Amino acid sequence: MKEKYINYSTVVKKVLDPTGRRTAKLCITPYLYTKEFKEKMNRIVIAYGNLLEFVFGNFNTNKKIQEVLEYRPELENFLNSLNVYEKNLAAARIDIFTTDNDGIKMCESNAEIPGANEESFFLEQEYLKIFKPDDYQAMPRMEIVYNTLMRYYSIQAKYFNLPKKEQLNIYLAQWQPEIDRILGEYDIIMDYIRKKGHKCGVIDPNRIVIKDNKAYDPDGEQIDLIYRRFTCEELPLYADKKWQMAIDWDKAAVAVVNPFCTKRVDSKNIMVLFKDEEYEDVFPDNLKEDLSIVRDIIPWTKKIKEQIILEDGSTVNAKEYLIKAKDNYVIKHANAYASSAVFLGSDLEQEKWNEVVNKAMEGDWVVQARIDLPEIELEYFEDNKVKTIKCIFNVNPYMYDGKLGGFLVRASTDKLTSFKTGTIATIMPCYQINNK
Repeated sequence: MKEKYINYSTVVKKVLDPTGRRTAKLCITPYLYTKEFKEKMNRIVIAYGNLLEFVFGNFNTNKKIQEVLEYRPELENFLNSLNVYEKNLAAARIDIFTTDNDGIKMCESNAEIPGANEESFFLEQEYLKIFKPDDYQAMPRMEIVYNTLMRYYSIQAKYFNLPKKEQLNIYLAQWQPEIDRILGEYDIIMDYIRKKGHKCGVIDPNRIVIKDNKAYDPDGEQIDLIYRRFTCEELPLYADKKWQMAIDWDKAAVAVVNPFCTKRVDSKNIMVLFKDEEYEDVFPDNLKEDLSIVRDIIPWTKKIKEQIILEDGSTVNAKEYLIKAKDNYVIKHANAYASSAVFLGSDLEQEKWNEVVNKAMEGDWVVQARIDLPEIELEYFEDNKVKTIKCIFNVNPYMYDGKLGGFLVRASTDKLTSFKTGTIATIMPCYQINNK
């Protein structure tokens, strides 16, 4: 068995860690789920997707939606300038904890660039090849992604009246330092697309040329589809033309997946919109079942204002209350990524927590009830040894074209399942157990 572990480690390192900068440990304990679990998660994903598409269609006209999702003026102006399509959310991910006491609970979602899918796909496929388990079934992740890209290309091709083409020129767009860091992951999806008969490459967004309302690569060949792999928030930091770069892409006759308008629903404030009964009248009757499904998995969540209403209906001074009740809550910046502004009161000293509360009172922060985090004991392979560790873990369903497209199962010694702050963090290959 040790020889198999070595083979698995070697191939994973070669493809996913060619530069030696990968921080994830190599997990050799798979996460197993049943058909019933997959169907339940699929229903959650469908409900969540339906609600998000409704928000897309009503963002510009519904004052209550705007009130909840409020963005800073610069970003708001950018969002209001963008195209909105028949369907907008090609890819997303819901981050979920399967708790022992509270059941399935959502901590946030990623509607712009839900990463790590290619990594999970490769880990799962290589695990099956090397260990050959009899009853494990992996979801066809790359086929799902490919079909999603083609579906959303067709939506935008119709919108822009683009000609029908059998072979597309497709580019993944990502900043060059990130390309250099995880090119192996991008190669996985690019090779898959090429085998389908299309051209496919990866490029720094600044190298895409918009001319005569069309997009071109540096060789002067027209680009048909851009698979965006960076966030809107990164535009002011890395784009030569800042917000204007995205506006140019959005108006040009080129399909962009995910379109930039997905930022409209990427704020953590979206959980307030869905959870807080104050906003129930925003949603029509045909979405009430979806709203109930999603509301059931979101912990108590509120925008942090001077006064907040607690679960029992009482109104309190937010600052005074949160300072006293720190062990019961999590405070999150509404528009930050990768757990970079998420604070668990139970993990902080009172003085630090007070600083977080004071900062949150300035606006664009949410407070959420703390949930009991599930733990799992797993094995990983390192230094030619099998090691055992107990980790916090979450099971995060991907949404592709409004349906379940696989899971990202992260485990870490850090309570945020973070790959930046945890001592040990890993991605678990995950499989449905056949006939179960």
